[in-house]
Formats: sequence, C-alpha cells, structure tokens
Amino acid sequence: MRDDSNGHRFALPGARAHYGPDKLVAVEHIDLHLTPDIDAESLDGICTTTVRALDEPVPRLTLDAVDLEIVRVENARYAAREGKLDLEFEPPIAPGERKTFSIVYRVTKPRHGLFFIKPSATRPEQVAHAWTQSQDEYARYWFPCLDYPHEKQKSTTTIVVPKGTFALGNGELVERKDDGDRTIFRYRQDVPHSTYLMTMVAGPFVEVAQRAAGKNGVPIYYYVLPGREAEGERSFDKTPAMVDLFEDRIGTPYPYARYSQIAVSDFIFGGMENTSATTQTDRTLHDETAHLDFSSDLLVSHELAHQWFGDLLTCRDWAHAWLNEGFATFMEAVWREADAGRDEYLYEIYQGLKEYLKEDADRYSRPIVCNTYIAPIEIFDRHLYQKGAAVLHMLRGELGEARFWRAVARYVRDNAQRSVETIDFVRAIEDATGRNLRHFFSQWVFREGHPRLEVSVAWDAARRVATLTMDQKQPIDAQRPAYEFAVEVVFAGSESRERRIRAEVERAHETISVPLDFEPALVRFDPGAFLLADVAYAFGTDFAAAALRDDPDVVARIRAARELANDGGRTAREAIETAFEREAFWGVLAETAAAIGTTRAAWARTILVRALSHEHPKVVRAVATALGNFRDAETASALIAAAAGNASYFARAAALTSLGKTRDSRALDVLVAAANGRSWNGVVEAGAVRGLAELADARAMPAILAAARPEENEGKRRAAVAALARVAALVESERTRAVDALEQLLLDERFLVAMEAITAAEAVGDARLIPTLQQVGEQAVDGRVRRDATEAVMRIRESSKVPSQVTTLRDDLDELREEQRKLQAKIESLARA
Repeated sequence: MRDDSNGHRFALPGARAHYGPDKLVAVEHIDLHLTPDIDAESLDGICTTTVRALDEPVPRLTLDAVDLEIVRVENARYAAREGKLDLEFEPPIAPGERKTFSIVYRVTKPRHGLFFIKPSATRPEQVAHAWTQSQDEYARYWFPCLDYPHEKQKSTTTIVVPKGTFALGNGELVERKDDGDRTIFRYRQDVPHSTYLMTMVAGPFVEVAQRAAGKNGVPIYYYVLPGREAEGERSFDKTPAMVDLFEDRIGTPYPYARYSQIAVSDFIFGGMENTSATTQTDRTLHDETAHLDFSSDLLVSHELAHQWFGDLLTCRDWAHAWLNEGFATFMEAVWREADAGRDEYLYEIYQGLKEYLKEDADRYSRPIVCNTYIAPIEIFDRHLYQKGAAVLHMLRGELGEARFWRAVARYVRDNAQRSVETIDFVRAIEDATGRNLRHFFSQWVFREGHPRLEVSVAWDAARRVATLTMDQKQPIDAQRPAYEFAVEVVFAGSESRERRIRAEVERAHETISVPLDFEPALVRFDPGAFLLADVAYAFGTDFAAAALRDDPDVVARIRAARELANDGGRTAREAIETAFEREAFWGVLAETAAAIGTTRAAWARTILVRALSHEHPKVVRAVATALGNFRDAETASALIAAAAGNASYFARAAALTSLGKTRDSRALDVLVAAANGRSWNGVVEAGAVRGLAELADARAMPAILAAARPEENEGKRRAAVAALARVAALVESERTRAVDALEQLLLDERFLVAMEAITAAEAVGDARLIPTLQQVGEQAVDGRVRRDATEAVMRIRESSKVPSQVTTLRDDLDELREEQRKLQAKIESLARA
C-alpha cells in the first residue's frame, strides 16, 4: 500500500493478504441447544451440524472453537488445539454424502462473542441479561463452527431460560413453552445465513408488536428492558414503513419470517444485523427532549437494509464487505430521502463523504476492496461505510434513477442466498443496463484516494463565453494518474434560460469554454453532488453569492458558503447574513456557521450570536460550536444563556463546550454545575466536561477526574477521557496527573471508554503511555482495540523522533516574543517622550 500525503499506511506491521479458506464441505444446517446461566456467566450448549462433502472424500474437518470446553463429540473423533477443534471421520465422508455430528460443550466467562451484563458495585442499576456478537469472526467464542462468511446454512436454535425470561434467536419462533421453572424458546431460520449472523439474547425483555409490513405481511417486533417501552416506540416506530420502502426500492420482498429488534446494554457496536433479529444498542433509546434533534432512524434503517445487503447476499470475503456496509449506509440516506426529502438525502451523503475525507486525510488511504490486514474488523472503517455509500450515490447519478434501481434489483434477485464479490454487482449492472462500468469500479472501488477538485468560473462578456476550470489538486504521478470522470454543469440566466453540458474530465487541469447567448447569473456544478471528490469552489463572489441564494442543491449552497466565508468581503458578508434569514434547510446553515466561525472575524461573531435564537435545534448546535472560536465576554454571555435556556440537550452541550473555549471568568462555576447534572445519555454533562478541559485551568481537573469515575454515565466518562487529553495539552502542571489517569482508563472494563482512552493517549503523545498501549495492543481480543492501540504506539513514537525540531521552533518563538517586547517598550518610550 502506498503512502498518501498523511504519511500513514493502512497495513500495520504483521498484516498479510487474506483469502477465503478452502471449502471441503457445504454446511447445510446448524442446530443449537443453549442454556445460558447469567449469574455464573456461562453457557451450556449442544451444537449439531450437518455437512455435505463436496467433490472429494473428507476424512477430517477443522472447526473454529476458541475457549470452549468440549465435553464430548458424537459421530466423530476429536482433538482440541489452540482455538481449533479437529474432527476425524471413519470412514471419510464420501463425495455428496451428508454427515451429522454433535458437540456438547461449555463456555465460562468468555473473552468475546458472548457478553453477560449484571449489576455491580459501580452500576447497581444494571438489569441482568446476556447477548452475543459474532461479527466478524467471534461466533467461534460461543459455539463451534466454520466461522467464515462464505459458509451459509439453515439453522434452528433452542434456548432454555428461567421462567419469566425472554430469549431471542434467528428466524421464526416455532415454539415457546414452559417446563417447570424454565421456559423453552425454539427458533427456525429456513433461509441460509452465515455464522457471524447467528444470535442469542436472553433477559427480562418486554415484547412490543408493531404493524405487519411488506408484501408478505411480515410480523415486526421490538424488545426492550422493562420501563423503556415508550423509548422503544420512539426509536423503532418507523420500522414497518422502512420495510415497505426497501421492498419497493430493492424489488425483493423482505426475506425472513419475522423481523425483531432488541435493545441491549453495553453493546459494542451501534447495531448488529443478525438475520431476522437485529441487536441494537440501548443508547439509541431516547426521551422526548432528545427526540427534538435525535433520531434512531439512521441506525434502524441501516440494520434493516442489511437483511438484504449482508444477510440475504453476503460478502464472500471480508475484503468485499462494502457490499454489506456501503449498501446499508447508502440505504440510510434512501430512507431519509423518502421520509424527509431530497435535501436530507443529499446532506446525509455529504456528511458521510466528509467523514471519509477526514479519515483519508488524517489516518490512512486505502482502496475500498482491500484484503491486507491483521484482523478483518480493521477494514470496517469510513472507507468501507461512507465511501462505499458515496460510490453508490455516484453510481445513481451515472446510471440515472430508473437504471440504477433496475441494476440493484437485478443484483439482489440474481444473488439471493449467495455469497458475493464486487464483480457480481458489476455484472448485474451490465445485465440490467448494458453499461460496462469496470473502469468506474477500477477508479472508485479498487483504487485508493479521490480527486481534490478546485472549480472556478469566469464570464467573458465581450466574447459571450463562460469558462469552467477544474484542477485536480491531489498528488498525481505515473502511479496515480488524474481521475477521469464526467460531470454535469448548468449555466442559468434570467427568464428561465439555461444550458446544460456534460463535461468530460481526463486531465489534472481541464478548461472548458462554453459559448452562451445569455449572461449566466448562476452556475451549477454537478447538480445532485454525485461526484466522489473533495470539491472547493473558486467561483468568485458574485457567482458564489448566487449559488448560496439560488442553487437548488444543498451541497452546492454549502460549497458556496465556504467560499464566501473565506472571502469575507462586503458582498460575501451580505450573502451570508441573508442566508441566515432565508435559508430553509438547517444543514446549509450548520455548515455555514462552521465555515464563518473559523474566520474569527467580528462580523461572523455578530451573525452567530444572533443565530443562537434560530428555531432549529441543529442550527443552534452548530452555531454554538462555531462560537467556540471567539473569546470575549459578549460571546460568553450568549453561550451561558443558550446553555441554560435551550431545550435541546445537544445545543446546550455545544454551548457549554464553547463556553469553556472562551476562557471567561464565569465559565468554571457554570461548567462544574452542569457537569453534575443528569441528562439523557449524559449529553449535557459531557458537553460541560469538554468545556472544562478547554478552560486551560488546573482548577477544572478535579471535576474532570470525577466525571471519569466508573459509576458515572458512559457518555460523560468518554467525554472525561477526551478532556484529560486536552488538559494534558493545555495545562503543563496537570500533564502527569492526566497521563496517570489515562493509563488506568486504557484498561477500563467498559469497551467504549477504553477505546476513547486509546484515542486520547494518541492525542497526548506521551511516551509514558506506550507500555500500557502495547499491552492493550497485544492482549486485547477485539481487533479494533488492537489496531487502535498499535496505531497509537506508532504515532507516539513518530512524534517523539523530532524533539529537537520542536525545541528549536520554541526557542525561535521565544526570541521573537522577546524582540516584540523590546520593540513595544521602545514605542511606548518614544510616545512618552
């Protein structure tokens, strides 16, 4: 993998190219009989597997089985070794012959795959329950199997739990019966699915039935712990409508007998798309106040979309996992489009693109399809999700609406119940539309990076010619040629006059001259924002102001606002002021607020302070964040008022964080009081804790350390972890105390807190944290933890290689300051004379 401009490679030391294992058998059926014991944190299981030999006799088979205590195996001899279970068959399984074998096993206090949630001294309010999480290769931690996505089989799951406990598995609930003091649940999944999609959840969950949906009237349920039914309705109420929409768009009915969502505590992802039985984090359950500007819809629609993309069609190898995650992320935006309009769709795609661009710039660059890693979970990043979605949006523009959805329908129909690679999608497009898009996929899926495009416009009134210039600013050489693409441009004049062209871009510098019989008042570049690129406008003030005012596309208006913010002249300021009065879409104002905030100009502050009274809470949130760029009493007063008076948790949190950045004398008391409050998911308290760190005041340290205690809300604790990194950077006297606290938090039992601590440790860059980071990177079971800790060690070591340069720069700065002080003294002396 090449180095990109950030100097970091995706592949870590020890990474290798991964290819799927050989298939000796086809797994046809798995039957699980499970008896979880939450108090003992154990599971007794019987896994009965039916396989069919392929084209050669099979004398032995190796299953994945990590930390499982094997009691006995029926119909095979066995030997357990280093996370594997070797089975020997005598006689060998003949080609085409079926063989069924049963493994009786036990797992106690598993390291991964199966999680037990129980009350504790620091969290006595916890409700006891258990859940599994098998993606990507963690099914092996709770039942023996061939744990790779290309194996797909039918399944039945029997779960035995204490009476009064609910249990969820894959597929249709075919039996539910009491047996003494126990209840037995039996599920059957008749559509083949991968092992990483198998699930078991057990606990005192409450069942809520929703309306049936789809062409086949699919029963839909959600499950929450007692007392959270109303929050569940708030979070999952649109699920039936999503089923209806996705069936219509995809062209294939929902493929399973039922659909359930169950919200569990301490989940290590947002959600997991187990076939027919999605596990969701209970962090998505929310109250009425949070509902003002928080929605579970993106999470819910993402996991539902996986029931087609990932479950019905499953990536053959993890390298092609964008066919799971990129599609599911794209379908989030498709739901937003249907539910809230085109502006929300485009802005969702745009926000995802920004997240990918940031990862590409700050962390690493890699192709979407990539098989070089240590653990497959490493590729579940913004390249896979957000860039994958951006590719599909671009493809939607390339093919047009009808052909795009026809191609998607063909892809799903032709590959249902199969394992897929990217070429299967390419061929479906060819079959459905006749378009050969192999060059498209070569550039946008199999090549790393993207264009960084600067677009400028000029009008020659004498010649009546508009000139469009497009410059690709990313590194270009023999190995990284300029991107080739077509883009639509619209020149619009008065009285509805316009001319549309399709510009073909083949070089790093393209200039296109377009004769017009009218003077353009508006230039629309890439209507629909289909191009997967980092685009910056250099339109000039008049064209940019026209775009902010009149371009129908929200992304174009955002790009125009960025150019105007950088300009800062009278025309630009007036255009931005008008936007805050007239702009209908909140996302444009949020991005405009961010853009003008970075200018730190007095005119920008005036606009932003006024905009704190905007009616849309997401605008207020962005405005409050932008005001963190200013340090004056007026700004601090406005933020104090917003933190106290706004209804939105998130707006109040943003105001509190920015208040800390003002360093106002009133801030400490306000922030300490807010940090001791109580809000949904600790959102407001987290904002206050972040603000405390921004004060650069040692007096804030006790409140930050208190916020990191194990008994505090997880959201607040994560904010405290990030705050410790910020304190270490801003308050030299507190650096050691912050480093000591982070060293302990790296080993925290809460997954998300420990992950936040790794990020914070890297930000601090203190070599004293390297030993603990190394320990985490070597011993953690979860691949995300190992990778993040390893990256942190590498980057801390990189930063420590240049202390002499840093020292020299500091010395130079001190000398300049001393010269400035002497010059100022001389000026004052002359003035007195």
